[in-house]
Amino acid sequence: MFDNLKYPILNEDSKESVLRNAYLYACHKDIEVIKPGNVNINSSHHDTTASDYLISSINSGSELFHEEYSLGDRILKAVIATRNETLTNTNLGIIMLCAPIIHALVEYKGSDLREAIIKTIDGATLDDTIKICKAINISSPGGLGDASKFDTKSLPNVKLREIMSYSAGYDRISYQYHNNFKDILDFILPSLDKNMVKYKSTDISISVTFLEILSKIPDSHISRKLGEEIAKKTSNHANDLLKIQDKDCSEDYLVKQLNDLDYEYKKKGINPGTTADLLVASLMIHRIFKSA
Repeated sequence: MFDNLKYPILNEDSKESVLRNAYLYACHKDIEVIKPGNVNINSSHHDTTASDYLISSINSGSELFHEEYSLGDRILKAVIATRNETLTNTNLGIIMLCAPIIHALVEYKGSDLREAIIKTIDGATLDDTIKICKAINISSPGGLGDASKFDTKSLPNVKLREIMSYSAGYDRISYQYHNNFKDILDFILPSLDKNMVKYKSTDISISVTFLEILSKIPDSHISRKLGEEIAKKTSNHANDLLKIQDKDCSEDYLVKQLNDLDYEYKKKGINPGTTADLLVASLMIHRIFKSA
């Protein structure tokens, strides 16, 4: 299904609502499902709760879907709308990943999604780069912003692909821009679709997909804050849990293991936030094309 994602056939009157509903669905699932180390409705962080993420999704969603916006407008305005009510960074990664997808679907209706994303990134202007850097500066994400080259605080006057190519080595969201969303299109979406068929529960399917992402892609948010060794150990934990799940297919047992790992990660301050962001963007795409 996800080999060549042609633009879904949507009525012009309903197009924005389909995209918006898919975005809100993905953001809501982000806090409904157990994703070890991330906020969910039963387990918060010391500085954020599930309601912060829900409010952020609504506020950012009010700015992401305007047809006349450039990519930089979508990202900057969504971040500003979020920070008007939420004092901490809840959704920069989600916005950074979802905005190019939304822009691609709004602007490039004749292309498949991968081609449209490439056109979106290559077509971004110097003004878009500056606006995206401003959004990053406003959000102040852990470990991002300061760099020996292309420091976002300096508002570098370069093309978007150039700055993202530079930061792709240490940030997996930048890596998506540099590699045309390869992780999402070639790995996460097929995994998500496979798990939706395998498991009776949508939430379990999403949790397993989260573990699969984390097991194969060390989380760059963890790497920046706690170091690569901790990030790799976190990936190994996820891989071990997947092996256990293969042997014992009890969903109740998996939920217990997920909750135990969630408690352990939060006690140690381990937050695979980039993994969660990648999953949200993938869920949004999955929902859009399943709804078409």
